[in-house]
Amino acid sequence: MTDRLIKALQSAGVITNGADAAQIAESFGVPTTAKTIIRRVLQLPLPSEGSVRKVGIDEWAWKKGQRYGTILVDLEKRRVVQLLAERSVATSKTWLRKHPEIDLVSRDRGKLFREAATDGAPQAKQVVDRFHLQKNFAEALEKFFRQQERALKKAMQRSTGTTRSAKRTAVPEKVAQERRARHRQRVSMHKRIWNLYRQGYHKEQIAQLVGISSRRVYRALEQETPPPPRRRSRSASIVDAYLTYLASRWNQGCHNVARLYEEIVAQGYTGTQRTLQMRLRPFRQKVARPVSKQTVIWDKPPSPRGVALMMMRPAQSRTREQAAYLDQLIQSDETIAIVFRLAQDFGHLLRKREGQGRLEQWKAAVGASGIAELIGFVDGLDDDAEAVVNGCSLTWSNGMVEGFVNKVKWIKRSSYGQAGFPLLQRRVLLHSHQSA
Repeated sequence: MTDRLIKALQSAGVITNGADAAQIAESFGVPTTAKTIIRRVLQLPLPSEGSVRKVGIDEWAWKKGQRYGTILVDLEKRRVVQLLAERSVATSKTWLRKHPEIDLVSRDRGKLFREAATDGAPQAKQVVDRFHLQKNFAEALEKFFRQQERALKKAMQRSTGTTRSAKRTAVPEKVAQERRARHRQRVSMHKRIWNLYRQGYHKEQIAQLVGISSRRVYRALEQETPPPPRRRSRSASIVDAYLTYLASRWNQGCHNVARLYEEIVAQGYTGTQRTLQMRLRPFRQKVARPVSKQTVIWDKPPSPRGVALMMMRPAQSRTREQAAYLDQLIQSDETIAIVFRLAQDFGHLLRKREGQGRLEQWKAAVGASGIAELIGFVDGLDDDAEAVVNGCSLTWSNGMVEGFVNKVKWIKRSSYGQAGFPLLQRRVLLHSHQSA
């Protein structure tokens, strides 16, 4: 092969994978094999890292919940500078020490990358990613709303006009047995997690031993009592995309299912009239009351996590039904109204990057509220105070890094099992280098 042809095959192998690159080459009259393409790609040297001033660091998953690597991104040049095969303080610290020119490290709130950045780049300013701050605050809100099930249910009843749950049809015994078996598995796993935790195992170690994600371990350790059986929610329907329109027409006085069927068919509905009739059955249970999409969709209150996410969103990002539900929820309880204001203030603080002064005011308001879950979140911020303040002030964040993590996932899946990490590393770094 000529040097020019070898470079063409290597470029194809970097951009696609061995099998696809071989097919592309064959379509141009260059017969070759996937193994040849991979061998040629592995002959390529890794690109030079160059000078890096502002770096974002995060993890990527070999296998979610079990094995992770590390990705480092040049935030100024918008490219991946290095992909590491493992996630550890020692490996990350060693890489950071090779770049004394680094003056800023963007990271999540995990202790691993915090320690690596502190020891490996002590001269650099650390920035906590705003997305992770919002995510952690949403988790604190979720803990709070787990204690507010009655208020969530009452707000749902007021917003939908429902006074009692619709009668549920009995499930077959075989299905009920399967559900009980799954619940026993969840209880057994919960007990095993707590047993390992009492024996002194770290949460990450527990995740590896049990074979689940770290997030599931953290959630299990939030509550010592085993989880109750899950309530089954109504499944989605082909009608749901048209419920807002159907509710509007119903409130206008059109209760003829055949006519409503014709109208939504004209809008692209492909289901049957019988399906529509069954889905609109809750509308007929209302007597002289307006109906809405919630009347059908919300046969039970939103989950604590769902309510937490609703509160975190800015007003313009909520649906009309979500806004109506939150209005009822806020009016039902003064403490929930305070939580809502604090959630909105925190979201605005992060989106507008209002800085240390506004952050301290918000933390004082949380302390004055007396809400234990939110106070616990604020206390956690103090452990990483400087990086949190920088996250609330500077424009840098890990959003770009998360995008590259998704790119690594795509590349890994498109060439799974082919030559291991050396091939993956070259495809990620050289692909990023070619795109720059």
